[in-house]
Amino acid sequence: MKIINTAVLSSLLFFSSSSQAVEVIPLFGLRGGGEFIDVQTNEKRTLESVDIYGLILSFPYERGKTIEVYYSHQSTQLNSLTLTTPSPASIVNIPVTIDYLHFGGTAPISEDKNLQTFASGGLGFTYLSPDFPDTQSDLRASLSIGFGLKWPMTERIALRLEARGLATLYNNNSAIFCNGGCTIKINGNFFLQGEVFAGLGFTF
Repeated sequence: MKIINTAVLSSLLFFSSSSQAVEVIPLFGLRGGGEFIDVQTNEKRTLESVDIYGLILSFPYERGKTIEVYYSHQSTQLNSLTLTTPSPASIVNIPVTIDYLHFGGTAPISEDKNLQTFASGGLGFTYLSPDFPDTQSDLRASLSIGFGLKWPMTERIALRLEARGLATLYNNNSAIFCNGGCTIKINGNFFLQGEVFAGLGFTF
């Protein structure tokens, strides 16, 4: 988490010192997906779909393109996991927070002045942190791709709507959150989530 906080702060300081305009976009939305396998039962478990919030810093680049820093946070839960230690076996729910920090941008699909559509993408990191005894957090590389639209409401305020897919990279069926014992593992090579969000962009 310290790495993510440092990267966000560094980005803010770097870009705020530049002379170009910056658009600040607080966002709020819904994220779903995130599948694990219960090691004891070999059954699939999916994180609860819950709200997310975050922030995008967007900087004009060329011909309608932007360079962006994207950050989002989710507090969710993984339900009905089987624990065998300490005995006897028990079924538990594990709260999990997930943070994404991506560096990327957007490219225009259409450039209508009244309603702009675009493709988005980014590369960065995912930080998964369970709140349960004898588990540890996990920091992994990740990527995202999405599509959205932007409606300029005034010269300096715009509404942004976007759908985005996120993929966190793992080795095939990697165990996760291990600290003296593993309870769950990733299903395949990717930890996949999808989200939709809305935000108001303020240009300075």
